[in-house]
Amino acid sequence: MNNPRWNLIERPLYRWVPTIERILCAQQLPALTGSVINIFSDYGGEHKGSWYNVTAVLYLDLHASAAWEMRRRSVRKRYLADGRRLSFKTLGDRHRQRALIPFLEAANEMVGICVVVAVRKSIAHLCADEKTFAKFISNLNSQKVWKYEAFEKMLRVAHLVSLLIAGLSKPSQHIYWFSDEDALFADLATTNNLKAMLERFSSHYVQHPLGELGVGTTAIDEGDRFEEDHATIPDLAAGAVAEMLTRLSSYAGGRLPVNSIAIPFTDKFAPKTELIYSWLADQTKALQRVVIVFERTEPLGFAVFKLDMG
Repeated sequence: MNNPRWNLIERPLYRWVPTIERILCAQQLPALTGSVINIFSDYGGEHKGSWYNVTAVLYLDLHASAAWEMRRRSVRKRYLADGRRLSFKTLGDRHRQRALIPFLEAANEMVGICVVVAVRKSIAHLCADEKTFAKFISNLNSQKVWKYEAFEKMLRVAHLVSLLIAGLSKPSQHIYWFSDEDALFADLATTNNLKAMLERFSSHYVQHPLGELGVGTTAIDEGDRFEEDHATIPDLAAGAVAEMLTRLSSYAGGRLPVNSIAIPFTDKFAPKTELIYSWLADQTKALQRVVIVFERTEPLGFAVFKLDMG
């Protein structure tokens, strides 16, 4: 399981963490040694038609990704000069459709990894059951009144980001996490709780000193679409994976067969999903991509596996 570019997790907080670690260690992880690491996250599958909640996290070395930045500006100048942002939901717009392939080709130049984690909605909890939920709330001394499902989502995201920081970061790196503006950053109390959990998970996992650890949203974008264009990658990945897995599960009889070598699928996805699926499956570029699935098993368990999209 050892990978010289991954810092082994010594004290996993959840029993499924070693499986995630084994999957990531099997990747051709890039060398992320720059002084600044940027993390962008977005979410998919929250609508009723999806059977999966999806979190996508882009983790990249900012300075090593200069080629991406040059191509990003070129694509934006040619196809998105009016300032439009690409997103999975807005790809019905013909201008955005024209920009999608050049944008994804430019993103191949990023030096980093895009990790997509899809959790079957029927899996009630990964981080906190009802008893643990009450304990978390008590320890946070939160001014916010949390609903269980929202708190569980917050824990999943904070834990995933902390796990990637622990595994991929180097001493003294400055790390800045930007999330899409959603319920996780709905108000100051919610944001403060998220930051507190990120700090708790990170302090447990990270075994070396870091530089600054900052958290914000894409709302800080100054008009050049720098933050928003980076966040577009996890947005596209999360939306496509949520649609793809729901279709595959339906086609397979209601659930992904966790012990099968392959799922025979003779139907087609929506064109935008097909395109993003093909991009996610490409393992030959600087930006690594991996899709991890939590699928329900009987009677009340779940399985964790990497989705091989080759």
